[in-house]
Amino acid sequence: MVIWTILHYYPPKKINNLYGYRTTLSQSSQQAWDEANRYSANYMIKLSVVMIVVGAITTTLLHIIPMPAKVLVLATVFLVILSGIAPAILMIVATERHLEKLFGNK
Repeated sequence: MVIWTILHYYPPKKINNLYGYRTTLSQSSQQAWDEANRYSANYMIKLSVVMIVVGAITTTLLHIIPMPAKVLVLATVFLVILSGIAPAILMIVATERHLEKLFGNK
């Protein structure tokens, strides 16, 4: 949610290599750049809400279902890693598809 807040309220104005949603397609034009940063920021907030809900449900289930402590630790570590990687991949795939639909045929 922190990244969304920054990108939503302080979007990068010009194409650069330091700040913003940076891929070949997003940097192909100023219009693509603006759309990529707008779309990815909006997608991030949706993913953040979903991850909070999924995290709350998963945490509850992990503490309700009886399991050995080692299994609980292993499941927790796996889910923490997955919750960091999966949303990033989903956001990139969704944004690239969106950009391809809008700017890919030019």
